[in-house]
Amino acid sequence: MKKLLPSSVLVVVLAASGQAYSADLPVTAPAYAYNVAPRCYGGDIVRANNQVSADFVESNINYGPEFLTGAGAPLDTEKGWVPGFSVTGSLMNNIGSLCNVYLMGRFTLVDGNTTYVGSLQGNPFGSLVQSDGAQVNNTDFRLGKGFSMGPNWMLTPYVGGGTNWWDRFLPGPSGYDEKYTHAYVGGGALLQVSPAPRWVLSVDGLVGTTVDSAMTTSATAGGFPFLFPQTYTLGSKMMYMVGGSIDYAFDRHWHANVGVEYTHFAYGQSPVSPIDGSLEPNSTTSYLMLSVGAGFGW
Repeated sequence: MKKLLPSSVLVVVLAASGQAYSADLPVTAPAYAYNVAPRCYGGDIVRANNQVSADFVESNINYGPEFLTGAGAPLDTEKGWVPGFSVTGSLMNNIGSLCNVYLMGRFTLVDGNTTYVGSLQGNPFGSLVQSDGAQVNNTDFRLGKGFSMGPNWMLTPYVGGGTNWWDRFLPGPSGYDEKYTHAYVGGGALLQVSPAPRWVLSVDGLVGTTVDSAMTTSATAGGFPFLFPQTYTLGSKMMYMVGGSIDYAFDRHWHANVGVEYTHFAYGQSPVSPIDGSLEPNSTTSYLMLSVGAGFGW
């Protein structure tokens, strides 16, 4: 036999069931909840890119051959391994919602002797071989952004630039001092992988152009003191750099690293000097640099 519930009881039951249903509905978050910083990945790669390192380097300088436009015979070459050091600092941090912004700067200095082979003061190619003092310093800078390609991979496109200064000194009464200088600008990419905890392997390459290339020499016999200099403009030419490195983190702060880098560039033939009718020939130069060192990270 049916019985009707009192109206007051029915109201309570409906209200309770309505509250339970409402509690099961999805809640829409306020609009501002979506304006949160993205999650930026990196792990050991980012840690390896946040450090300052000092390295012992050995650089093979391979200059030449020099050659005159339209002439087949080379004029001279200069080769040899030269020791030195480099200091590198790099950062990879987030700027607002932009993940893994990359900044790198490096200074390198090598100082020693190479072997000069070629013409000097009218001697034919191959008739003169002597030791040549060589000092090279250069700077390199990079600015880019890292993109995570997986949990242990990162690709960082960048723009780069730097300077190169080379002082070559041929001693003796017929010797001379020459200072080659240029800047460069270009673009490249850094690819990094962490195959195991604490290990980071890196390869990178840059293609660009030399800027403001010049050679300044002394007209003083013997090349010293550097008096009555004249400067030859050498134009702009394509250049490139490729390299690789291995970084190992002993702990949160201390790292060890080894690396290799190859750089190649060219100088064009200068206009004839109005001072004495001389000119600087075309030439190519390459550096092969080996490095080993330690870094402090954060």
